[in-house]
Amino acid sequence: MKKAIFIILFVCISLLMVNPLQAQEKRSSIGLGVSLGKELYMGGLTLLDFPTFYLPITLSSNFRIEPEIGYYRYSSEFENSETTETYLTVGCGIFLISQKGKTNIYYGLRLGFIRVYEYDKWIWNGQDVYEAHRTDYYIGPAIGGEYFFNKHLSLGGEIQVNFISIGKWSDSTGKHSVSVTRTKPLIFVRWYF
Repeated sequence: MKKAIFIILFVCISLLMVNPLQAQEKRSSIGLGVSLGKELYMGGLTLLDFPTFYLPITLSSNFRIEPEIGYYRYSSEFENSETTETYLTVGCGIFLISQKGKTNIYYGLRLGFIRVYEYDKWIWNGQDVYEAHRTDYYIGPAIGGEYFFNKHLSLGGEIQVNFISIGKWSDSTGKHSVSVTRTKPLIFVRWYF
């Protein structure tokens, strides 16, 4: 996990430092975005809604990086049990951009990790507690477009193909190999400063 985090951070920082002369010629555009779409809930392999937040950083007229973070927490409590599941997504997109009037078309790669934490407590004849975590990794191509209503506000869409390596639960033993391939359509709203 530490190696993957290091690689993601190294790639993002390296891209920020690419060609500083070009960055001086054209000011970088920085924004804040949110995506709405279905997320794959790995606990039961079902789909659910939760937004992910993005920080688009346009380094030149044809290159953008976009760090992302998302958080989801589900908690339930009944007479004899309680459950908490938490998902933290951290990643980065690396894109080439083609500008056509008020529209940007972008294509590239998204990669990152999903930290999953699960806590269950049952009270029947005594008390049982289950607590575990795992880290999943994802990578895959993405293509999208955004239309600018003005120089600050854009609305767009994106389609991704994610290859996800599901991590091993912290309490499990033995050999483990689980992966998921999925398509992920998203709607984006971005505000540029």
